[in-house]
Amino acid sequence: MYTNNSEERKFLYSKLYFAGVIVDTDSNGFDWFGNDERGQLGRIIKESNFTDLICELVHIFKEGLPNYYELSSLFSMKYEIVQGYLISRYGLETARKEKEEFERRFGKGNAGMDNGDKIICRVENVERGDQDISKIEMDIDIECLKINDLYLFVNEIPDLNELKTNIEAKFDDIDIDIDFGNKLIIKDKTYRIIVLEDENRMTD
Repeated sequence: MYTNNSEERKFLYSKLYFAGVIVDTDSNGFDWFGNDERGQLGRIIKESNFTDLICELVHIFKEGLPNYYELSSLFSMKYEIVQGYLISRYGLETARKEKEEFERRFGKGNAGMDNGDKIICRVENVERGDQDISKIEMDIDIECLKINDLYLFVNEIPDLNELKTNIEAKFDDIDIDIDFGNKLIIKDKTYRIIVLEDENRMTD
């Protein structure tokens, strides 16, 4: 399932820009042409079963820090910044100053999303054949624009114990927790992938 040659997936790790400034200096740049890996990965994202999708996402994060809008576009072309828009628009330095001033006035740790805490990218109309995911949210670090937390909101919670067992069979160096029986959290040093039920989903 996984690509052995990470060069073919370098589009996933393309350089990120923040208010016109490159903040990710370790990535490989855009690769729009020259291979079909984008299309192949898109098909995996859209057509694989849920367990294989999670394993694919773990593999993507283990290879490096994915560009959030490149990853978003594999799920759907409908994605947007829903919190932290001012941060994404005006840049890191202004966000830092706003956060420092806000915390000076109201206390450390109380800064809201638009005051320098984080950016949230939301993906809706997720294009999955199984229609198992209603939306995706990414909590993005303002320091380097990496994805800290990737939330997968599902229409129906799968058997989390079985999911945990299947993922652990393919990866032996990640932590997986089941929280209160209704949330699965995959943790590594630089990211988390969280599976939880979408309480706001549309029902018949």
